[in-house]
Amino acid sequence: MSKPTDPYRQWGRHAAHVAGWLLLYVIADRAALTHVPTGAALAPWNAAPAISFGMIARLGPRWFPAALIAPILAALIGDGVSSETAVRAVAETLGCVGAATALRGGAGERPDFGRVRMAFRFFGTALAAAALIGAARAAMVADLEPWRVVSLGGQVMLAHLIAILAVAPLVATLGPPRRLAGGRFAISVEGLFQVTALMVLAWEVFGRFANQEIHFFYLLFLPLAWIATRNGQRGTAMALAALYLAPVWSDRQFGHLDQSVIELQIRLGVLAMTGLLLGAMVSERAEAEARGLARQTELAHFQRLNVGWEMASALAHELNQPLTAAMNYTQAALRLIRAPAPDLERAATLTARSVDQIERVAQIIHGLRDFMRKGELRLAPNEVRDIVDDALRLVSAEANAAGVTLHAVGMAGVPPVMADKTQIVQVMVNLVRNAAQALAGAKTDNPTVLVSARAVEGAVEVMVTDNGPGLDPQVETRLFDPFVTTKEAGMGLGLSISKSILQAHDGRLWAESPPHGGVVFRFTLPLARDLDDA
Repeated sequence: MSKPTDPYRQWGRHAAHVAGWLLLYVIADRAALTHVPTGAALAPWNAAPAISFGMIARLGPRWFPAALIAPILAALIGDGVSSETAVRAVAETLGCVGAATALRGGAGERPDFGRVRMAFRFFGTALAAAALIGAARAAMVADLEPWRVVSLGGQVMLAHLIAILAVAPLVATLGPPRRLAGGRFAISVEGLFQVTALMVLAWEVFGRFANQEIHFFYLLFLPLAWIATRNGQRGTAMALAALYLAPVWSDRQFGHLDQSVIELQIRLGVLAMTGLLLGAMVSERAEAEARGLARQTELAHFQRLNVGWEMASALAHELNQPLTAAMNYTQAALRLIRAPAPDLERAATLTARSVDQIERVAQIIHGLRDFMRKGELRLAPNEVRDIVDDALRLVSAEANAAGVTLHAVGMAGVPPVMADKTQIVQVMVNLVRNAAQALAGAKTDNPTVLVSARAVEGAVEVMVTDNGPGLDPQVETRLFDPFVTTKEAGMGLGLSISKSILQAHDGRLWAESPPHGGVVFRFTLPLARDLDDA
């Protein structure tokens, strides 16, 4: 049951949103420089409407009063409110609220800029908002020549389009720092290099070569592509907002020619669209990989449950023996205690044997419970002998019922491995059960499954060998593909899941057909390392 929301706290959060929104708007509006390229004032680097667009996309259209108040407040702090200011405020509000609401879609949800489809929708809505603002600005200068009116409207539209493309994604997604696929936020060495590269190249383009940026602008694609491919859409949004500030600073310091401003804005638009599309593709791929990993975990858990239920009948038979022995030992101890001359020493010995049998039952049950546990990858140092012993204990009942002998050799001196014990036990159970079932079906003389291990360079190699008929050549080439099986009731998922589990452990799995017959499955696991160094 969720906790009721504190209304005072909620209103405080809303007030903080509005205050921050208005503050950012005023700062952006005051920072804008004025050019007069067509006989009318134009602020080519005004990101204020882009902030309103991003906030409406983030919070929803019910916040439209703040979008209307923001330009009026900026005018009051500046030159005062006029009819032109009122028209501008209405045009910005209609454009930003309408376009941002369309961006949110019919469900009215906060847009996910990590989707390629959403990126294209963002481009369209940004263009619509900029076009409305540009048309309103052009309508206020009807006293100019028609071509100048069209030129001014186009330049206003271009200026606001670039600002929205570069600034609105960050405003709409800004929040607590976190990785795209979850986990703790950390400033990595690579991240510092990315920021440094972006700052250095931005200085080279906008600082040292002011009014010559078009000759060096292509250099900015390099750090942006690096950031987008490594950090997804969130990193792209931060980089684009930073790059938008660079020409604003450059224009203040050195002054930009009017024609240079237009060319620079066009290139910034191309850069922003390219970066947003690249960031969206990277984010989509990262999310798809996370979903695939989650589904693989679910599939592995289902396969463990399936194997567990198959082993249940054999385990029942296996548990019956120690439970019966424990009961017999306990009854014998009771008789000795109740005798006219109690033999407490023998009774204690029998009781200890009963405890041993019960502990054996507990080990079997706990092993099955851990085997069927659902969870994520939990790496830790593990002894190969313990992994093999747990797997053989789980399979021993089924193997005994089929008349298959299980052996483990060569475990002494094998170094520990870094693994999730439950998942590697699952791999071992899959391989040993497959071998035992193949031997039982083939009616091999003295059927045996041999498990061995050895240290190789930087890893441990484990071998599961049987003396059965070997692999069917038609199946051997597709052995690890999903749903490929030689069993009548098999699902064909065991080997596929086992291979995925080992790949997640930075290991590998393969099969060999020895000349003397049988099959050898081999897999590797990395050597254990100090967890502090992981």
